[in-house]
Amino acid sequence: MLNSSNLGAEIHAKAIEELLALARGGLWSDGPPPALTALADLSFDESLRLQLDVLAAWEAQGERLGGWKIGLTSRGARDSMGAGVRPHGYILAGRILDGGSQLDAQVPNARLEPEIAVTLGADLSGPDVTVEQARAAVESVAPAFEINSSRVPKGSSLAIRLGNSLNNWGLVIGAPQDPASVDLGDLRVSIGNERGAVDAGHSGPETLDDPYLSLARVCRSLAQNGRGLSAGQRLITGSLTAAVPLDEARSFYADFGALGRVTLDIA
Repeated sequence: MLNSSNLGAEIHAKAIEELLALARGGLWSDGPPPALTALADLSFDESLRLQLDVLAAWEAQGERLGGWKIGLTSRGARDSMGAGVRPHGYILAGRILDGGSQLDAQVPNARLEPEIAVTLGADLSGPDVTVEQARAAVESVAPAFEINSSRVPKGSSLAIRLGNSLNNWGLVIGAPQDPASVDLGDLRVSIGNERGAVDAGHSGPETLDDPYLSLARVCRSLAQNGRGLSAGQRLITGSLTAAVPLDEARSFYADFGALGRVTLDIA
């Protein structure tokens, strides 16, 4: 079985190169290239390390880490990689937009997901972070869009899915709110565009994990590779509706009620 100890350095470097090209805006029409096909047997832990290697390659080129997405927190995706397993995906600082911004980049197969975003006011790390510690570390909460790019086909290997940062392209984040002022477990969200509402959802447990529990769980995931969360980082905690494709519409909104509203225009 292929693993991090016997993965050749040349294949490993080529795999990172291919994942970087994908994250910059590429698509695979005929399946993954050979270097990534060779990673099909990587374990969950090895696949997370591969993702962090891709992040390190971005950073070597001058990009900065802006935060993380917490994966598999909503609806049927929960526990699909194991009970309580919530993998991370990196979010580049240069791809974090303020609400009301215009998206100028070409994002292949782009979709929007309305999500709760949190900003940390203190570092948070370790495999045993509690929900209470996670809550205390949060400085603000905000309405957000995750910009997803469906760059790989369904059924791709674990290494490709995690190495691809769980399809994250970027983040749009609205006005911050005091965490004590909003019940994150009882938000109703409506997402739509200039033609009207497209979908609606609720942040209750039937749809979404408790965001503070998700923070604690992602700390556990990061700790496997000696990483943690840092003050100032933004995290998104899972979608409240199905992903909405960026079709011919040019102006999108998500209204989260007490949490506020976030908008995005498409160039």
